[in-house]
Amino acid sequence: MTKRRQQIREPDITFRRLGKDRPTHRSGCKTPFGVCWKGTGRIHIDPRQSEEELLDTLVHELVHDVQPFLDEDAVDNIGIYISKALWKQGYRRIR
Repeated sequence: MTKRRQQIREPDITFRRLGKDRPTHRSGCKTPFGVCWKGTGRIHIDPRQSEEELLDTLVHELVHDVQPFLDEDAVDNIGIYISKALWKQGYRRIR
């Protein structure tokens, strides 16, 4: 028996500066790495990150979009797990 795939919309991903300063993990940094309008497919990512961090941010925001009910810790854990696996397998952004 063949599984029927659910129709899923393509996300609308925009790379743009999300604040005055570059996003960091330092305490007090107000610039987000990314923003997701949950359930809409609309995602904005600050490009001022390393390539590995960009992949992590993209996966993190995609998880927010498809699983909007998850809390931030769950989204972090899933995002890190998937992005580390993709990075280890050699997945990179093509410019």
